[in-house]
Amino acid sequence: MTANIEQNIKKIRELFEKELIDAYIIPHEDEFLTEYVPDHSERLAFITGFTGSAGLAIITKNKAAIFVDGRYTTQVKIQTSGKIFDHENLNYSDIEKWIKLNLKETSKIGFCPMTISLEKFNSFKNSISDTKIKFKKIDNLVDKLWLKKPKQNNSLIYKHNKKFTGVSHKEKKELIIKEIIKNNCDSLFISEPENTCWFLNIRGNDLDFTPLVRCYSLIERNGEVYIFSNHKISSNIEKYFKQNDIKHLPIDKIKDFFKNKNFKRTIFDFKTTPYELADVIFKYSIKYRNIQNPCSLFKACKNSTEIKGAINAHIRDGVALTKFLFWLDNKSEKDELNEIDIEKKLLHLRNKEENFISPSFSTIAGTGGNGAIVHYKADENNCKKLKAGNLLLVDSGGQYLDGTTDVTRTIALFPNEKKVNQEKKDRFTRVLKGHIAIACSTFKKGTTGKDLDPLARKFLIEEGLNYNHGTGHGVGSFLGVHEGPQSISPLGIQEIKKGMIISNEPGYYKENEYGIRIENLIVTQEMDKNDNHLYFETLTLAPIDKNLICINMLNKEEITWVNSYHEKVFETLSKFMRDKELIWLKESCKSILQ
Repeated sequence: MTANIEQNIKKIRELFEKELIDAYIIPHEDEFLTEYVPDHSERLAFITGFTGSAGLAIITKNKAAIFVDGRYTTQVKIQTSGKIFDHENLNYSDIEKWIKLNLKETSKIGFCPMTISLEKFNSFKNSISDTKIKFKKIDNLVDKLWLKKPKQNNSLIYKHNKKFTGVSHKEKKELIIKEIIKNNCDSLFISEPENTCWFLNIRGNDLDFTPLVRCYSLIERNGEVYIFSNHKISSNIEKYFKQNDIKHLPIDKIKDFFKNKNFKRTIFDFKTTPYELADVIFKYSIKYRNIQNPCSLFKACKNSTEIKGAINAHIRDGVALTKFLFWLDNKSEKDELNEIDIEKKLLHLRNKEENFISPSFSTIAGTGGNGAIVHYKADENNCKKLKAGNLLLVDSGGQYLDGTTDVTRTIALFPNEKKVNQEKKDRFTRVLKGHIAIACSTFKKGTTGKDLDPLARKFLIEEGLNYNHGTGHGVGSFLGVHEGPQSISPLGIQEIKKGMIISNEPGYYKENEYGIRIENLIVTQEMDKNDNHLYFETLTLAPIDKNLICINMLNKEEITWVNSYHEKVFETLSKFMRDKELIWLKESCKSILQ
């Protein structure tokens, strides 16, 4: 593996002289700037060996660095050689320092303008504005040497029915036109595929776990709508597009389209639009407006149909997960289960549930030290067997036609065979206390995710501990399992609004030893129509492992929350359980004081 990586980097460097550059940037994103990319776009993994969903590499003539966020600091050390790459944090200040330290004042940095957003490019450029270092647009160098790429999959587009969306495309169009008029513009360019899918009420299978159509779209003030994609259109979708005056054009026609339209003022988002397409808009629109795509907030605030769908999807998902927990609790170390067995069993059980389409991401099932790798993926080379006394962290979810789920449970393995040590129970209970603090919070309208985030970390920070990821991310409705603009994190500047679905997932990770995370999805509700306060309703339904709770560390209110949550789990799921499953569920949901 290392030899292949070294050879690929050598080949990249051999292209520098022809391109007249001294360094090259390789982001994880492709031309749609999505978090997850298809196999044929995994350029960063091809060059570095790193398979995470957020990262960036810079290769110079004699050095290389890979930058990742806090979720991947352990994983990147395992997957990439420290002899080849400097391991750095993915933020502009660290990138700036590394560039200044490793490049001469007169250097030129090459980049592919379709795989970097305009805002990211401007941040790179501004960070080294006090130097003479320049950036140069060039073709994608990775594609020049990746000769055996996986085949690109442009799946068929299909309609997502109103019984799941709650609002028709025409109704959404009216909302967006009002925003265009309010901003005194004549068009909105939608660069994010998930926003186009929401707006047009369509879905696709272009990605493994997210029902996206990889495309762009545009809506004019006069109501004309265009979708730009390279998909073949079925007769059903052709009919649907015609009924709704949606015109389909290939992606390579975007430049000619803007040239012919000559818009007076176009709205687009610098954060989510590739540099190359932004350049087209600058060139052929008289003026522009850089604002967050209004679709993002409309999509984030779920309507009553979507919330009802999410509730129902979580009941079915809870049935599958609870049956899994029962199955696991009846196994022993002698069964020699491994992490891949866990992933297969969960998929088998979810496949039995109505409206289930696929997992919502690649299941994370990590025991022992693998549990400390935040976005761990088991394979035949690194797969661990389940051992008594260890913890198992299982983060999984499902894409259902009526909702998207994401849940994490940390489980004490085979507690009848070996007790869990006190440190693990202490850490688990501190994580649980933080989880409860978010779940029980009530807050004024106008509160941001940044305001709420400290509630989840408080009990770990008291002991000098913390976790290096956000506390919560937004979740779509049969769309992305990670969906903005809302989040509960130190960077969560978006106001938390009614109808937003967010994860609640504090954690703790001891490198090479164990990982703990407790994750439920929550939906934001109004206290009262005449009140100015909001609260969270928990959607996820599955027992929390009582074997890991230090009851004496919980206060009265926290004990009440655990018991009330388990009462709800039992009341909702018991009707779907049979015989021994029902007995097990009843025992798992008993009061923690008994």
